[in-house]
Amino acid sequence: AGHATEEESKLSRTVMRYWTNFARNGNPNGEGLVHWPQYDLDERYLEIDLMQKASKKLKEHKMEFWTQLTKE
Repeated sequence: AGHATEEESKLSRTVMRYWTNFARNGNPNGEGLVHWPQYDLDERYLEIDLMQKASKKLKEHKMEFWTQLTKE
């Protein structure tokens, strides 16, 4: 196994904080963390990478391709 970069170690600690919060109280959010939105009809989600960000409709562009293709 290789050594993790500082960024990867920080990501690991961040993800552990989300999971710990969720295990403790059913909500992954906490102080100092990017808000993890509840998934709903708007299809909001947390993009987990070296930098986290809240986004929505993860595969909308891929679904649009298939929707247009099947209309023909």
